[in-house]
Amino acid sequence: MGEAVTDGQRWLRVPVGPEASQWSTRAGTARVLFVVHNVTSATRLLDVLPLFDADPRVQCLATCTGSSPYLHGVPELLADAGLPVLPWEQAVETPVDLAVSASYGGELHLIRGKLAVLSHGIGYNKRLPTPDTGHRTPDTGHRTLGAGGGAGR
Repeated sequence: MGEAVTDGQRWLRVPVGPEASQWSTRAGTARVLFVVHNVTSATRLLDVLPLFDADPRVQCLATCTGSSPYLHGVPELLADAGLPVLPWEQAVETPVDLAVSASYGGELHLIRGKLAVLSHGIGYNKRLPTPDTGHRTPDTGHRTLGAGGGAGR
């Protein structure tokens, strides 16, 4: 894949970039950007990659937010998947039809497109119950003293 150096970063020239259309063999493809935070989130994203990758109308791309201290193995994983990997700075400048992340890490608000965040493991998005302290609260439906009934009736 062609690369250009911009601001010290290697930006992809193909399949995205200002000159990409002259090299493209497919026109009108939708861009799906897989936003990787670490190896755990990358493996979850690679689970859903086949949903998009087999469709010739979709151009799959990847980027890494760089916000996790656990980046070991991410470049190798993405290289094995065969995805064009954009530097984060290029990814946030590239309009996409859909960005898919398996983490809330990084500056996701900078992405130029719709964002879907998937869970990447059991309990990741789970709602934790509040501990039972044994005290009654007004939302339990039980009347308490001074709440319009009880003593004095």
